[in-house]
Amino acid sequence: MNNFLPLSQTAVPEEDLRRANPLSLSFVGDGVHTLYIRTKGYPEGHYKNGAMHFMAIKEVCAERQAELAKIMEPMLTENELYIFKKARSAKVHTVPGHATTYQYNMATAFEAVVGYLYLSSQNDRLKELMDALYGGEK
Repeated sequence: MNNFLPLSQTAVPEEDLRRANPLSLSFVGDGVHTLYIRTKGYPEGHYKNGAMHFMAIKEVCAERQAELAKIMEPMLTENELYIFKKARSAKVHTVPGHATTYQYNMATAFEAVVGYLYLSSQNDRLKELMDALYGGEK
């Protein structure tokens, strides 16, 4: 995966991202993570759509993202850790029935860091973390 999400965008300034609602960063991060998962196995692409959807669902659920957050946390820079902690303690209004509040908070933190890196155009860093979590190149 040479260019993770090579979309043209202007980076959002760091100070704006630090002030941003962490749930907004999480919303963006959810989309970025979902796209990563949906395209991760594409070159091998011998799966039917239903099978690919099932594989994606297992990776983008709160339980799995909470596991990824625990693995990712020690790898984070100071700025990333700030976003992570801010998102983890953000007040969420609903938690899916299949996840605990702890899992949902950790998943929110994971997604917020992904959203932060994407919006700040730190694509190399985003790729580095995803490779560490998912075992490297496609």
